[in-house]
Amino acid sequence: MSGVSVATIKSPEFINITSVSPMISKCEIKVLYVGANRNRSFISKEVATEMAQTLPGTPIVGYYSENKEDFGDHGDQLIIDGDGIKFNCLTKPYGFVDINTKVWFQEFEDTDEFGNKVLREYLMCEGYLWTEQYEEAKKVINEGRPHSMELDEKTLKGHWSTDNNRGIEFFIINDAIFSKLCILGEDVEPCFEGSSVTAPEVSSSFTLKADEFTSTLFTMMKELKELTYSLQNKGGNSMENLNTEIQDPTNYEVAALNENDAAPAEEAAPAAEEVVLDPIVEEEAEEVSDSVVEESAESVEAEDSEEDPEIQEDAEDQPEEEGEDKYAILEQQFNELSEKCSSLERENAELLAFKKSVEDKEKDDLIKSFYMLSDEDKKNVIENKANYTLEDIEKELSVICVRKKVSFEKEEEDSKVKDKPANIFNLDSVEEAEELPAWLQAVEKTRNSRNN
Repeated sequence: MSGVSVATIKSPEFINITSVSPMISKCEIKVLYVGANRNRSFISKEVATEMAQTLPGTPIVGYYSENKEDFGDHGDQLIIDGDGIKFNCLTKPYGFVDINTKVWFQEFEDTDEFGNKVLREYLMCEGYLWTEQYEEAKKVINEGRPHSMELDEKTLKGHWSTDNNRGIEFFIINDAIFSKLCILGEDVEPCFEGSSVTAPEVSSSFTLKADEFTSTLFTMMKELKELTYSLQNKGGNSMENLNTEIQDPTNYEVAALNENDAAPAEEAAPAAEEVVLDPIVEEEAEEVSDSVVEESAESVEAEDSEEDPEIQEDAEDQPEEEGEDKYAILEQQFNELSEKCSSLERENAELLAFKKSVEDKEKDDLIKSFYMLSDEDKKNVIENKANYTLEDIEKELSVICVRKKVSFEKEEEDSKVKDKPANIFNLDSVEEAEELPAWLQAVEKTRNSRNN
């Protein structure tokens, strides 16, 4: 039989692979964020961590429209013909998540559709796109595009639960496997607002200024403690009580500028506590100025001198005075930083109060805009206004409007449908979507909810 190939007993000769194909480009994907999302599903960090185990090898797909010259939605096409109703998927693979991909969590400050700043923690990973095979894939690397994940329906597990604080029902995802990561068009809003596929970006620039200030403050306190120790060992008995007058930096409480800034201050404290101070001059040279080191050396030489006790005493007095001056300067700078911290706290409190007043007015205006609903209809939203975001209010009132004003009539019998020519609706086309009948729009929404 021709075409048969049988391996011999000779050992295989392996090749050491040290690079990747020049036909592909690395990308960075913000897959999803932890917590509740506007698709009314909820993914905890623990569940997201387990789901991340299924990211390696996941295909990166997309539906590119030549007419639109951009990507569309999930590429779902609805076909109605004599055989019934069926869905057709128009997406194709544009890349993949590497088997050895890096996966991590990172916080981002998003801006929601109402202009509010929201801090979210995203699950992220690296992937590869075939940029030389597909010209449209280069747009993703050069310009970035929104992203939406797709989960395997067969393995998706979860349950519905109501948030008692906001009165909103969420689908709590307990387990799921990633089936696809989907590139979206610029005009398509993803379920996870900030989710995207971009060129690799290191997001270290998102550190808040408040974190930098807190780090500077603790650095100053650490330097004060080290200098005090140095003076205590070289400056004589006049400085022996100085160390007890300065509070340990690890016990100093710095008020956070807001609730999101508390964590950096708590993380900085242990770092100061772990410092081990060594009296050896060689190690001190890394922590104090060159002048203090030189003065310390002069002090050591004076101690070894038995010929002139007066010179020895003068040498000891000089380093002590210089050390006291440096301590006074550091103490002044420390006090200035503490005063600045208090000032920032007051300014932050005023800003938070102003922000709350603006948000309350926006919420009131939004509730009033639903004039077609009675006060009784809006009672629950009004009473829980403080617990709702603007997005939550709009969704709740919109649902009430739909329940009170929209009805669906029974469609024609299946036998009549068979006599009609096939109707094909592209759910990814914005123009066609606006012309779809109400029941098809409902089908599209249901389909999108399933994919997200």
